[in-house]
Amino acid sequence: MSQLNLRNLLRLSLVLFLVFPFLFLLTQFRFGGRTDWAELAWAFKNSFLQAFFSAVFALIFGFWSALGLLTFTNHRRHYRMVLEILCLLPNFLPPIFILLATLNVVDPFPMGITGIVFIHTLMNFGLAAVLLAGLIENKVGGVIELAYVEGSSRFNFLTKGLIPMLKKDLWLLWLFIFVVCFGSFSVPLIVGGGKGTTVEVLIYEKIRLSSDWSNAVFLAFLQSIFIFALSWIAGKGQGSHRSRLANLNLVRMPTGILVIGGISLLYLAGYVQGLFAGVKMLSTFYEAQSAIVWNFLGSLSVGLSVGVFCYVGLMVIAFCWPKAWFEKFLNGYVAPSTSLACFALLIFGPNEGINPFIKIPLALTLLSLNSLFRMGWDGELHSLHSQMTVARCMGASSKQIFWEILFPQLSSRAGVLAGIASIWACGDFAVSRILAHRDLSIAMMTETLMSSYRLNQATVLSLLIVVAGLICFAICVGGSRVLRRKLTP
Repeated sequence: MSQLNLRNLLRLSLVLFLVFPFLFLLTQFRFGGRTDWAELAWAFKNSFLQAFFSAVFALIFGFWSALGLLTFTNHRRHYRMVLEILCLLPNFLPPIFILLATLNVVDPFPMGITGIVFIHTLMNFGLAAVLLAGLIENKVGGVIELAYVEGSSRFNFLTKGLIPMLKKDLWLLWLFIFVVCFGSFSVPLIVGGGKGTTVEVLIYEKIRLSSDWSNAVFLAFLQSIFIFALSWIAGKGQGSHRSRLANLNLVRMPTGILVIGGISLLYLAGYVQGLFAGVKMLSTFYEAQSAIVWNFLGSLSVGLSVGVFCYVGLMVIAFCWPKAWFEKFLNGYVAPSTSLACFALLIFGPNEGINPFIKIPLALTLLSLNSLFRMGWDGELHSLHSQMTVARCMGASSKQIFWEILFPQLSSRAGVLAGIASIWACGDFAVSRILAHRDLSIAMMTETLMSSYRLNQATVLSLLIVVAGLICFAICVGGSRVLRRKLTP
């Protein structure tokens, strides 16, 4: 009974943690009666337009690139692996790297909705390419082979066969990218400019600039409902399983490789260009040596804290699994507005001393945990469900199932996911900018340099973000393996 109560308590605690910003702010503020509906409509229009076109262009270039990835299916798989890494790199790295690389090479940069769409397309086309390539192989590989044998032309099959067959999957993938871009905060904050203010940035401005908490909470509430509705629809897509290898010559398009190479060259060349130019300015960092050292330690502190919190959170989910309502909640849950979550923590207790180093990791964990859950943690738990059922039938307790079945098999995976979260945390500047009133990390220093148009110096300094992220990732992965060896009976 005590174990059952503990699991229920942990489930309830995790749910309350994830919905804390909503509950806390609703108790602190009431919706204002003087909402500027014209301003809201303008910000919503900006959010919708940038998300709509970001998803459209990401899907177009992603589909084209996917046909290029299919050039390497049955042979030379290592080439495809390299291309997939290039595709996923912008999505894996913190946004600050793509922002720096693009701002270095695109001059003048089109600030506003155009600039937001450009950055979001660079960040998401590769993810769309990898997902679509796998989808085409798994779902319609046999049909492609049959059409090839029957002598169908590529154009006819793409327009009358492949695209109609994948219509629902393309729609769901577009919707997923739309939701991600609609709720984006860091990219519109940097390149949105005065004409590209989105709902997320408007919430930030309402609180930070005008202290209009009631309307900010109301805006966040409306945005969360909208994103939740779209996420619920996007979450209804189901993957298909691959039955056998198929001949995909009919749809292979080598020009897709050029798309991947061209876009990758754009951001890689931009970053390298800024790096070489920044190296010549190293002397300008002489007076800031002490600040750089302390902020590097701050990045490590934030990254490792987020890694530990996410590892614990994933293990709590595993310990509390399975429970129908709990699983439905995690699958349907949408992280709150970044601004909303951060400002809830901002007014929750003091912000001096070490408090920002506690609040920033908590905010980043709250915003990241559900993404990690959807990055394969739910699949890992479902894959072990049969083992859990057998153990339960044999009379094993929940504690035994966790420590003898789940923990040994999940610890390393949890360490990798926690390491990814720690890399994101090391590159965060948007959350930290709200919860800290001065630069506490290398990412914040980098963003400060970007804001003052010292892009080359910012690029050089961003290398320390990579170093801090790799250190945190290595500690998370290594620590999870040590824990598995030490704590496994």
